[in-house]
Amino acid sequence: MKFMIMKNKFVVLAVTFGVLSALTGCGGKSAPDEYMVLKNAPLSMPPEFHLTPDGPTQDLEDVIDPKEIARRALFGEN
Repeated sequence: MKFMIMKNKFVVLAVTFGVLSALTGCGGKSAPDEYMVLKNAPLSMPPEFHLTPDGPTQDLEDVIDPKEIARRALFGEN
């Protein structure tokens, strides 16, 4: 009988401790406001985006083929 009383006291104490521990998380903390969102300015294109360094009529003769880039990476600058 004495064992049952001690067991009940332990259960009551454990439940009380658990409830009090859970309630301490509810007190006084200021949580961030998830509805407060900063809005950034929209992205825009630069005013002279269509210009190239040598002008719009410059041919793309200096562009290297991807196969040539891979060959140079594997075998060197031959």
